[in-house]
Amino acid sequence: MRQDQRLAAIIFDLDGVLVDSESLQLAAWERYVARFGRTLPTDLLPRLFGRRLIDTARIIVETLGLPVDSLQAARERDELFLMSVHGNVQPMPGALELIAELHARAVPLGLATSGHRQYVTLVLGELGLADVFAAVATGDDVIHGKPAPDCYRLAASRLACPPERCFAIEDAPLGVMAARAAGLRCIAVPNAHTRELGGFDAADALLPSLGAVLPWLERNGWLG
Repeated sequence: MRQDQRLAAIIFDLDGVLVDSESLQLAAWERYVARFGRTLPTDLLPRLFGRRLIDTARIIVETLGLPVDSLQAARERDELFLMSVHGNVQPMPGALELIAELHARAVPLGLATSGHRQYVTLVLGELGLADVFAAVATGDDVIHGKPAPDCYRLAASRLACPPERCFAIEDAPLGVMAARAAGLRCIAVPNAHTRELGGFDAADALLPSLGAVLPWLERNGWLG
């Protein structure tokens, strides 16, 4: 294996990659906009997956013409969402197994998520993953959220790993854009919400499941 093709770290996205939370996220937004007699247009969803709450709120407020500002919308929607998390989130298929195998191989793990710190702490505790990641970068830690590269750059920096030798695991095109812009390689594993979205061409691999990640890394010489 060449020195420049030795895996330094895996940096995971959270929602839709490690935790099955996107249905709860959307349900909270649907309940919120219903207060104003609005519905969430399905053609708006590709612009939302992967973004920070405040950035999503800004898009929804502007698109639907809600009579609140984005900060208020984010805060009130977040109250609805956080109340629904406890006991209602599950790991994505293969997530815990992949993390366990990477730990067994002593691969450093990071997290780069658009979620805010309170939510990230809550959901990692729900999944039993509170102490898994050597570095965590949340939406609160950066000025610009995905698709900007900030969170991935920060996670790689906190891992002290060269970005070009880190792989991001992403489920949404905006996340793939963020990882690639940060100089990371990226494996896309879309889920039921993101599978039909365009924009995965920038990923190094488009895989059907998390169970396919390790075989792909081995086959391509990143893991022995």
